[in-house]
Amino acid sequence: MKGFILAAGFGTRLRPITYTLPKPLVPLLNRPLIGWAVESFIAEGVRDLIVNLHHLPEPMERYLRDHYGDKADFFFSREEEEILGTGGGIRRIRPQLAEEAEFFLVNGDTVQFPRWAELRHARMEKNALAALTLRHAPPDDKFTPVYFDDGAVTGFGSGSGEAMMFAGSHVISTRVFEHLPDQEFSGIVEHVYMPILANGSERLAGIVDDGLWFDIGTPQRYISASAALLDATIRGDLAPAEGSHMAGNSLVHETAEGSAEHSTIGARSVIEGEVRESIVWDDCRIAAGVRLDRCIVAHGVEIAEGEYRNAVIVPDHEAIPAELERSGGLVIAQFRG
Repeated sequence: MKGFILAAGFGTRLRPITYTLPKPLVPLLNRPLIGWAVESFIAEGVRDLIVNLHHLPEPMERYLRDHYGDKADFFFSREEEEILGTGGGIRRIRPQLAEEAEFFLVNGDTVQFPRWAELRHARMEKNALAALTLRHAPPDDKFTPVYFDDGAVTGFGSGSGEAMMFAGSHVISTRVFEHLPDQEFSGIVEHVYMPILANGSERLAGIVDDGLWFDIGTPQRYISASAALLDATIRGDLAPAEGSHMAGNSLVHETAEGSAEHSTIGARSVIEGEVRESIVWDDCRIAAGVRLDRCIVAHGVEIAEGEYRNAVIVPDHEAIPAELERSGGLVIAQFRG
């Protein structure tokens, strides 16, 4: 079995962070987003991993090889000119899946713990084209309903059974290549899953998993995910990332200095001020007298003074548009709490 991680997106909702860093390398509890997906595959015994890339591909390749090269073999599918969509991305790696009967697929910008063995069983039991992980959506969340009835997906947007949310992990038969359109860009849901259900040519299976799951789409979701995963680590449900430990109710890298309240502190960062409910990345310095509340502080940021709440703070860079607020070599973007 091979695992495919979708990691080609621009991460536009996390700008200004993602102007200079690919979203899958955004750290969450001192582990990059893509590290959560890679480690879930390795824990399942999946060592052959395919990753599609587009935005800032070099640092992603370098990170994965440096940190996981002794545990997994990587094939990088670079979508050079434009992002090809989920279906187009799968179509492009057909040669790498030639010997496979099925493969795993997960969105690289989510943190989840897919039950891969159950997905395989669900797909095989119904001889389905794919089996999807579904979950009950949070109240007032916007999502396309996926209707689920007696172990089968019956429709997207309409159908019989219960309306669920697609979690972004699935196991897919390589029969999918018979259904993908002969075009560069396509989406697996709109160009494959919806048509096969409409014409009855294939079935889709599913399992329900309401366990830990996070979409790191916006600063608000990022902050919320960090807090929830931090709580899970405090409870002992998750192990700290390598090189980090719990210090009170915060996760702190062993090379960091200082303390914080319910926050994450990255490698070599120094905290002298007050940091609360925040995410401080590597090589940062928060001076005495500074107060951070629900902030995201990117690699290499030094803050000498001031109070900040609900702010993304990154080093200034030529790739960041001029209209964004700047102060002392930093770009500061406010977000709603």
